[in-house]
Amino acid sequence: MFNTISSTYDWVNRILSLGQDLRWRKKIARFLPTTPISLLDLATGTADQLIVLCDLCPNITQAIGIDLAEDMLKIGQKKLRGKPYKAQLIKGDAERLPFLDESFDITTISFGIRNVHHVDKALKEMYRVLKPQGKSFILEFSLPSNQPVKQAHLFYIQKLLPKIGGFISKNPEAYTYLNKTIERFPYGEAFLKLMDKEGFKNLTATPFTFGSVTLYEGAKC
Repeated sequence: MFNTISSTYDWVNRILSLGQDLRWRKKIARFLPTTPISLLDLATGTADQLIVLCDLCPNITQAIGIDLAEDMLKIGQKKLRGKPYKAQLIKGDAERLPFLDESFDITTISFGIRNVHHVDKALKEMYRVLKPQGKSFILEFSLPSNQPVKQAHLFYIQKLLPKIGGFISKNPEAYTYLNKTIERFPYGEAFLKLMDKEGFKNLTATPFTFGSVTLYEGAKC
């Protein structure tokens, strides 16, 4: 599915989020350590998250993005050309990461964890490849706690988002699917419990934009 919408993916993201998607991604940089770090970005897609963090954090000494959608990765490779840093994009599965234990200081996944088949396996793999004291950052859609805001948000993702995304991408089924995953996916404390089950400690959930998006953080102690 993501291969079929790859050519319009970035453009649709900007339109549907009113330009907020890049702002949310940039906020993760504030949470990263200032010491030299190795970074793995899962479900990297067209590499937006990887590029944003490398642009903002010169202390990133190694950056790798991994994704199953080859067409998305090809777009990411084009976006990386001319950048003053080296970043590697490879095809791979978030549930079976092709890396040794304790390989990275930081792992990230933005708007991708709800699309993996087995969330527990992806979290387990993120934990496995982290070095001791390493951290995982998971940025994902959620639902606002304020009821009027929540109702307005649900109206947008149920009624408007599928029509706009489908019209621009010429693939309405893809954006109907995305809308449903946002509604069904566990968020807030429910998602922190999933992280806790896989061993993550010092867990936090930071809501952005009235809670329509949440940044989850967990450490490997």
